[in-house]
Amino acid sequence: MSLFIESTGFGIVVASILSIAAVGFTLQWGVTNILNLAYVDFMILTAYLDYSLTQVAGLDFWLSAILSVLAVGGLSVAFNHFLIQPFVRRGIKFFYLLIIAFATGTVLQYVIQSIWGSTFFNISVGGNQSYDLGGMLLTESQLIIIGMALVVMFSLHMLLTRTDFGRSMRAVAINPVLAQCSGIRTAVVLNATWFLTGVLCGISGLVLAFNTATFDVNTGTVYIAQILAAVVLGGIGSPYGAMLAALIIGLISEWASAFINPFFNVVVALIVLVGVLLFRPEGLLRSLTTSSGGGTS
Repeated sequence: MSLFIESTGFGIVVASILSIAAVGFTLQWGVTNILNLAYVDFMILTAYLDYSLTQVAGLDFWLSAILSVLAVGGLSVAFNHFLIQPFVRRGIKFFYLLIIAFATGTVLQYVIQSIWGSTFFNISVGGNQSYDLGGMLLTESQLIIIGMALVVMFSLHMLLTRTDFGRSMRAVAINPVLAQCSGIRTAVVLNATWFLTGVLCGISGLVLAFNTATFDVNTGTVYIAQILAAVVLGGIGSPYGAMLAALIIGLISEWASAFINPFFNVVVALIVLVGVLLFRPEGLLRSLTTSSGGGTS
């Protein structure tokens, strides 16, 4: 029973990391209709930027984290503006955009290796003291990760439900042409969406690095299966579905890792992904869209 409770605590930590990553990924996919396979590479780039700003430039830890996240948000906008949109304007099909995103991620990996090398790095937040929360032994850094996830999810909820930008995002996701005819500046909304999802990508990369003892250029790659599983299970374009799916996958993965085999955390994500595609491709919850269209113009 104690093993079950402990693995549940670890599952909540994994779910916290996964929820931030999956929400950013699903919003990006749902609103822009781009499946960005370079997402995890932008995630880990944030960790490298934060390491350089703190250890090399000597900046304050949280200031470095904010600057790193904002930088990745800006790179996300640049990725869309300089690589995605020129092909979209030429009418390139979804599959070719997928290849472009994959190629960008590969190039980014080599850029990271050429700058920082292939060695492992470490960034940490909080102390190593553990706290017993009903049998769940969580470190201070893990509690900070959970707290950051809660703050991000609440802030995103307020943004989507209480602001004009959130309503504009939903309108563009449903029908970008009609949204533009209604006076919504779709180009501005799309750029803002790329920046927002880039920021979420950056935050998820930081909390992932906080949770791992060390990280290298391939650290984010193992999470792509879990992120995709959470996005598909929750419903493509559904941020709330991604939150719920992240919790489910995070818990099931850690239970499988504890009771079956440590390598089963990735296997579970793949099983969930295949199962959802077979039996419930629409996911758990409705997406931002009510049609298959997404804004790419």
